[in-house]
Amino acid sequence: MVYESLIAIVESHLDNLTDTWVQEVKRSQYLDTYKKLTDSELSKRGNILFSNLLDWLLKGASNDDAAKYFLEIGDKRFKEGFPLTEVYYALYLEKKVLWSFVAWKDEVSGILKALDAIEFMTVINNYFDLGDFYIIKGYNEQLFIQLKETGKFTSEELENIFVGGAFYQESIKKIKEQMYGEGLSIGIIR
Repeated sequence: MVYESLIAIVESHLDNLTDTWVQEVKRSQYLDTYKKLTDSELSKRGNILFSNLLDWLLKGASNDDAAKYFLEIGDKRFKEGFPLTEVYYALYLEKKVLWSFVAWKDEVSGILKALDAIEFMTVINNYFDLGDFYIIKGYNEQLFIQLKETGKFTSEELENIFVGGAFYQESIKKIKEQMYGEGLSIGIIR
């Protein structure tokens, strides 16, 4: 029921969500690079963000699908010259827009029991939290490649900058296992 409710909201209000996100971006004092995009391009990017959320839900909310998408976004935004803080904030605004929109919809508030509401919040937060993580990872991977290609840093210097945390695959696997275990323990994954 939770997935169906989210799917229905995003599907039926995709244009409204996109338009609201675009307006938030234009009003933000933190998104100067995004503001340089044409209205059409900005709208297209907002639509892609919400469409990907919809696709992710329709496919069963796989962490692997979210990881692939957001890694690509981080990589692309680095290549386009976006500051990482702007990319992160733009995703935050998408989450804010979705939450503010969902909070007032009868199709959600009228049909969800307390446990379903918790699952609903968890699904949305999981998507955006994974987005934050994988955007930063994709961005940093591209930064690592670019810095290595300049020859200005030794391999040791780059390793000191980038080693640790979830930059490497084994750390990512551990994080996925931990998130899955936590999802099982609180009952959001059955």
